[in-house]
Parts: sequence; structure tokens; C-alpha cells
Amino acid sequence: MTLTDQIAFFAAAVAVGSATVSILAVYVPWLNSHDAEVFREAALALERGYRALCTDMREDGHPVADRLNWLTAARHLESFKDLKSRLKTKLYSRLCVEHEEHWRHEFYKVLLRERINHPSYYREGKIEPRSALVIYDFMSWPESRQDRIDLLDVEALYRNPKILPGNVGLSTYLTDFAEFGRPPSTPTR
Repeated sequence: MTLTDQIAFFAAAVAVGSATVSILAVYVPWLNSHDAEVFREAALALERGYRALCTDMREDGHPVADRLNWLTAARHLESFKDLKSRLKTKLYSRLCVEHEEHWRHEFYKVLLRERINHPSYYREGKIEPRSALVIYDFMSWPESRQDRIDLLDVEALYRNPKILPGNVGLSTYLTDFAEFGRPPSTPTR
């Protein structure tokens, strides 16, 4: 390879490198702004779904049995799923999961904490079955998701000198559990 060939090869490599850097300089900000917008819409879809279902509440704390409210809520939840699947960055995907967890709990509070055990509720509102299935599916804990509480180093938390001093109620309560110093009381017969 001659010196001219080496210079040409080096120049081509620099040009490819420059082009790559230029592309990344445009792509990375675009990716972040794209995900930011998709994330905002996904979070909004969850909020809209909840508001649609819970526009009117009954005295027992359940949403009014209204077919349109259930359908609208289910549509927003399905929109959320689609938007969530379009996220490309780990940060926005993680933020989306946090919003999902919050709204899953909000739906849980109005539908599962005190279950609707009478089919008359669904019949009265002529609730579209698919919408009910979408909403209840959203509330169920995803099998693939690990509970962050299960990942805690409980021993380290328990030994943290900032937590228990002066917190007599919690300290006393924790002694009811074997892992915190005292075996649980045995049931009497």
C-alpha cells in the first residue's frame, strides 16, 4: 500500500467517523425528545383512563356502572400499552413503569379493594365484557415483574441506626417477627 493509498484510507476512515458522530448528534436528541413526547402521552392515557372510569362514583366507592365509561377507560389503557411499547430509551421506559404502577394501584382501590361481587352491577350498566377484561387485566400484577420490596436488603435496613431509635411503636411491632429478634407467637389451641 502506497503512502497515497494510506492517506486516502485514513481520510475515508475520518469521513466515516465524522458521519457517524454527526448522525449520533442528531439521532440521540431526537430519540430523547421522541420518547419524552411518547411518555407524556402514555402517562396521560393512564390518567384519562382512570378519570373516564371514575367520572361518577357510587356511595360504596365503586364507579357508576356505565358502559361508555368502561369502554373509554379500556380504550385509554390499550392506548397506553401501545405507546409504552414504542418507547426506546431505558429512562423513559422506567418512568412509564412507575406511572403504570401508580395508576394500577388507583384502579385497584376503586375496583378490587372492595370487589364488585354482584353480576347485577355489570348487567345494570351493560358493561362491554372486553372493556371489563382490559381493565381488570391492567390491574393484575405482571408475572414478569419482580416486586422491588422483595429485592430489599432487610437486614441492612433493620440495622440502620437512623430508623429505629425513638420509634418505639415500630421497634416493638418488629419484635413480633422472627427475622427481627423474636419468634412469632405460636397459636393457642
